[in-house]
Amino acid sequence: MDIIELAGYGPMKKLLEAAQSGDADAQYNLGVMYFEGKDAPQDYLEAAKWYGAAADQGDRQAQFNLGLMFYHGMGLPKNLLHAYELFSLAATHGDERAKQGMAAIQREATPDQLAEINALSVSSRKH
Repeated sequence: MDIIELAGYGPMKKLLEAAQSGDADAQYNLGVMYFEGKDAPQDYLEAAKWYGAAADQGDRQAQFNLGLMFYHGMGLPKNLLHAYELFSLAATHGDERAKQGMAAIQREATPDQLAEINALSVSSRKH
């Protein structure tokens, strides 16, 4: 038995191994654990890391959650453009909450931020 199991994090060890081997569900679940601080120490940077790994694989919940972290500046610098990009990806995958997040950002963004968002939207339609 290793120190992680002795500390009571045995299930987390298995989840971590799966996440490190590229399992998007495990990556998302690790993100949730670190974000909420349940069954793992609360660590927003670790949550963002694992949400990002799952988001890169197209996990819409991870895209939405990471977008929220950027939107609110939770553990990451507040960045409406990054939040909008992530919400946009999640919305493309059918996440209705992400569409609401996009609308909220459009309402509160500065004119310069809106110009960047519009440029982003135009370039993503070209691809």
